Amino acid sequence: MSSLLLNQQVKRRSSLLTVLKNRWNLLLVLLPLLLMLLARQLPSVHLSGRPFGEIALPTESATETVLFDYLISEPVTASHAIELHPEVLQELKITLYRVRTGDSLSSIAQRFGLNIDTVISFNDIRQARALRAGTTLKIPNRDGLRYRVRRGDSLIGIASSFGVPLSSLVDWNNLDSDVILPNQDLYIPEARMSTNALNMVLGKLFVYPAKGRLTSRFGYRPNPFTGVREFHNGIDVGNIVGTPVTAAMAGRVARTGYHPGLGRYVILAHPDGFQTLYGHLSRIAVSTGTRVLQGTKIGDMGNTGYSTGPHLHFTIFKNSAPVDPLEYLH
Repeated sequence: MSSLLLNQQVKRRSSLLTVLKNRWNLLLVLLPLLLMLLARQLPSVHLSGRPFGEIALPTESATETVLFDYLISEPVTASHAIELHPEVLQELKITLYRVRTGDSLSSIAQRFGLNIDTVISFNDIRQARALRAGTTLKIPNRDGLRYRVRRGDSLIGIASSFGVPLSSLVDWNNLDSDVILPNQDLYIPEARMSTNALNMVLGKLFVYPAKGRLTSRFGYRPNPFTGVREFHNGIDVGNIVGTPVTAAMAGRVARTGYHPGLGRYVILAHPDGFQTLYGHLSRIAVSTGTRVLQGTKIGDMGNTGYSTGPHLHFTIFKNSAPVDPLEYLH
């Protein structure tokens, strides 16, 4: 009985070894076939002529797709946004504001956190004192000036004159090219009005050079000595001899001297093509070439030269042409 069982176990082991042997043989036969099939599915790679270690890329039309499969995607972080110009992330917005009783340009500008010249520029205000309740103003969300392009202007020239980056000018105005046209409106970020332009609007460009009574205006009048109609290129302010005469605007003393008609006189040169003349002085208190501030004493009122009595003859020149001082004095 025991020998019979032993013989059966031996037969089973022999059969198992036979099966395993046959399967191994089958695997040896199938393996080359599987490798051949796999090779046919892979893209052809040409390694000839390439240094060792260099990656050979597929040459099929699907190369781009294959490469994307090899790329490692990186998450987009907030740091990428920091590299953008701040101007690109913002835009100019305009709010309408109706002027109320008691408002002033300075109080309106302060209410919106802006410079006063920003409000002046966007609303083309010529005289601050002319602001009336009920007027609707355009209020931008950022400081800067509105600029109307003139013939011959260029973006580079505008950026340079206002001291702003050219890229900022392009970004804020959404310009696709550097071509600009006359009468085109541009926004100049963070730009400021010149001191003279601002003072002109605020009525502070020129101040009266002396106290006294207005005795003669600008324009045609009869000559006080001959009665002949002549052009008077300034105004006369009468007062007693020795009344202080001060600079109507900050500037440089361009000339002092004596003229048979004007008597002792002083001429001041100012920015933006302005000059002022002070005549019939009894004394000159400044010398040529010195700089004076607005309100600085430059001499005393007198009766020198061709004069009918103590007074100051005062003229404002703009680009060498006399203008009516009463349009500039407030």
